[in-house]
Amino acid sequence: MLAIDIIGLAMTICLVGLRYPHFVLGAAVIHDMGRIIMALFLHGNIETIVAAGAFGTADVSNLNSVLKNALIVLSGPLVNYMVSATIGGIERERTVNLFNPCAVVKSSFAVINLRLAILSFLVNIWHFF
Repeated sequence: MLAIDIIGLAMTICLVGLRYPHFVLGAAVIHDMGRIIMALFLHGNIETIVAAGAFGTADVSNLNSVLKNALIVLSGPLVNYMVSATIGGIERERTVNLFNPCAVVKSSFAVINLRLAILSFLVNIWHFF
């Protein structure tokens, strides 16, 4: 089952990029696709996917170890980080602009993916433990 959490997406847009909400939604889709692909790669049965940007969850059954669960939890931020590193342009940005969601940036999609990866990593680590 797929559920879309509008409040979670709105909070993600506010925390990641107020100037670029369309890029935040694209990065959220990439984030959730990373989780789905990792769950399919590990032969897990996907019960529920809640698409809420950085606050989304995935319930996957048929996994025997904590390592597989951790891989699924961290696969979304990892995919966002890989997209950000592949696109490039982060090195041209000022460090202050990397963490300010209202800042105008040169490479917006790369910065949005990096912000989403960091926020999602922190939220998922908090939920995992």
